[in-house]
Amino acid sequence: MNWMSPWMLSFLAALPVIVVLYLLKRTYEKVTVPSTLLWGQVLREMEANRPWQKLRRNLLLLLQLLLALLLALALARPALYGEGPVAEHTIIVLDLSPSMAATGPDDTRLEAGKKKVKELINQLNPPQRMTLIAMGQEPRVLVSGSDRAELASRLDTAAQEYGLADYEGALSLAAALSVQEPNSDVRIYSDGNWGIDPALLPKFGRQPTVETLDVQANLGIYHAAGLVSGSEGQLVATVKNDGDQQVSADVEVLDEQGQVLDAKQVQLAADGQTPLTWTHLPAQTYYEVRLGGQDALAADNRVTVLPQVSKAKKVWLSTAGNVFLEKALSIGGNTTVERGADPDLPPEDADLYVYDGVLPITWPNGAVLLVNPPQGEGIFKSGSLLEPGKLQAVQTDSPLLQHIELEKVHLKAVRQLDAPAWLQPVAKSGDTPMLLAGDNEGRRVAVLAFDLHQSDLPLLPSFPILIKQLKEYLAPASGTAIGQVTAGERIALLPPVREQGWTVTDPSGEQTRVTGEMIELGFKPALPGLYRFQGKTEREVKLLAVTLPEAESKLDAQKAALPTDTTEEQGAERQAQSGQYEIWRWLALLALLVLFVEWGVYKRGI
Repeated sequence: MNWMSPWMLSFLAALPVIVVLYLLKRTYEKVTVPSTLLWGQVLREMEANRPWQKLRRNLLLLLQLLLALLLALALARPALYGEGPVAEHTIIVLDLSPSMAATGPDDTRLEAGKKKVKELINQLNPPQRMTLIAMGQEPRVLVSGSDRAELASRLDTAAQEYGLADYEGALSLAAALSVQEPNSDVRIYSDGNWGIDPALLPKFGRQPTVETLDVQANLGIYHAAGLVSGSEGQLVATVKNDGDQQVSADVEVLDEQGQVLDAKQVQLAADGQTPLTWTHLPAQTYYEVRLGGQDALAADNRVTVLPQVSKAKKVWLSTAGNVFLEKALSIGGNTTVERGADPDLPPEDADLYVYDGVLPITWPNGAVLLVNPPQGEGIFKSGSLLEPGKLQAVQTDSPLLQHIELEKVHLKAVRQLDAPAWLQPVAKSGDTPMLLAGDNEGRRVAVLAFDLHQSDLPLLPSFPILIKQLKEYLAPASGTAIGQVTAGERIALLPPVREQGWTVTDPSGEQTRVTGEMIELGFKPALPGLYRFQGKTEREVKLLAVTLPEAESKLDAQKAALPTDTTEEQGAERQAQSGQYEIWRWLALLALLVLFVEWGVYKRGI
């Protein structure tokens, strides 16, 4: 037991004072009476009240002593050691990231943390309150208050997530509440693997407590990829050991039906990794690489691989003569470039239609790349040439601009375009769009609004990279694959999935309808595994492979030192009191009960 205000025990001095008052003799006035016959009782009382005589049994005295004792103890604020919060406001941050799915001796890190939080909830006493913050992909306050039932209910809704959590946002939210109430108690249930620069960590009002659960070593599969050419497939994958001891593991490759195609046993050094390669596999729409045995985290032991399909692509080019563009389009052994004289008579079987210096009247059947559209009208209206300005990216995260150094590109002029609204600027020259891209009725279109001959772009290393990325955007790899992303990452749905009537089945087997919001904002998978998009017919199938964020496979608990407000000198001392349960309220309640009993005894003269 601990005393929060031990100096208040000085009120125990009231106990001997009460006893002394009972020992002292009552004082009487001297009065002359004719006879003492009727005053015998008075004389006996006077005899009983001689000062400093031996005390007789007196229930009233005992009750008054007990009342004084209870009041003195209550003022000293005794506290029992335990798990209950001592602060008036306890702020709980619960990590929902994938690494919290790691299994300890009895349960996962998340479930163990939730059990501890539930114990704290059960020990709350008015006016103590609690705030629950979820450290997930979107940090949020689950509930704040003192209602135990509501706190427990909202705690149960905090489910395991498999996308990368916004650690900085959740910590900043907790820190803001802590600074507003410096006496609050902050408890964080997490493994501390936040990957945040220490200089960017938010400052708390007092030092938080970070609690975690130790788990065993973890093995995981990283960087799996595949290629299918003809009737054969190839796979590569990396297996990593995050433990501190050498281990052996079995790695299997499964086909679409779940049958084992090949298996290998590997020796993994402590904190080491081993690359694996499989060749001459039967061609499959997708493969699954599976790690045998059991470890702390099961979510990274299975990876679905959507192999690239090696298939020749046909590019149809209509140009007056642009050697730079033709050579760049032909880079890649699976691409053939066919030139055409009439822009309004394209072939029907091309994967990509490129128009350089010309503007067709109607759209062709496939994806389109327009380079230096001339002034006039065609599929849209093109205006006059304008003076160039500083080149700058509009969509900095666009896949078309990756590894492109716009600051090294110089233009002589930029064409003004009256482009439709679905063509969005990707890069600008001054205020004029010079690279646009968009999707209309299942057709992808990109526009370079300048003459390549009147720029130094074809002479720069960025030129073949830009053309390659334009080809990949406009004519993505054929097959059923939509792509491969990590859980919680948004991905744009490709045609024909953007049409109505499609459904998606997640790895758990739950089927939902593809909504307009998914089409407009992109699809955000929540679970790792294979997602199957199904159209109106059985032949209309598209697949999406989702993996766990690589950083979440590292399970070693990190002891993070979170910064605190320098003006809070006693934060450590106050934090040391955390985990104590004050009982002064119960003592005060008992004292009130004794007071009522003492009043009843006095009234009845017992």
